[in-house]
Amino acid sequence: MNKKPTLRKRIGLELFRRLKKNNVILHEMHALFWECTLRCNLASQHCGSDCKVSAKHADMPLGDFLHVIDELTPYVNPNKVLIIFSGGEVLLRPDIEQCGRELYQQGYPWGMVSNGLTFSERLEGLLASGMRAATISLDGFEKAHNRLRCHPQSFKKAIRSIQGLIKTTGVNWDVVTCANQQNVDVLPL
Repeated sequence: MNKKPTLRKRIGLELFRRLKKNNVILHEMHALFWECTLRCNLASQHCGSDCKVSAKHADMPLGDFLHVIDELTPYVNPNKVLIIFSGGEVLLRPDIEQCGRELYQQGYPWGMVSNGLTFSERLEGLLASGMRAATISLDGFEKAHNRLRCHPQSFKKAIRSIQGLIKTTGVNWDVVTCANQQNVDVLPL
């Protein structure tokens, strides 16, 4: 039996279709990730990135990135777009605080993803520049983490970075773990 939808149901479906079409057209931006460097201060075994201590390609100049932001700004509400610096290791850029400060002055909340190796030493400057979000990578307990990150102090420095974030206010932070064959047995799944 082929039952036609009621008029009420057809109107509801048409309203839903138009709303969905409008949302697709608007496609509001809520987050923007900027892979700001291809350099890294670790040689992690499990990293899927092409990052090296000395990258083949130079970092995008800060002025170029800020120009992109200037072109984006008329189309978004800066307060509702979180800009995340990623990479490589973002803290290899000496101008990351300057970039954060520029974004903060334009009303953009910003944050970063870091391996934590030098994070705690720069935390004060990052906070003064308006950092509002941070993610630290921690891949298991000390032995497994250091082995995966190929650095004997990596775990301690990541923990120190997390401890620094615990003491802050106004920063949303989290810890990301890459589960893999070398650490999955010690992770409580």
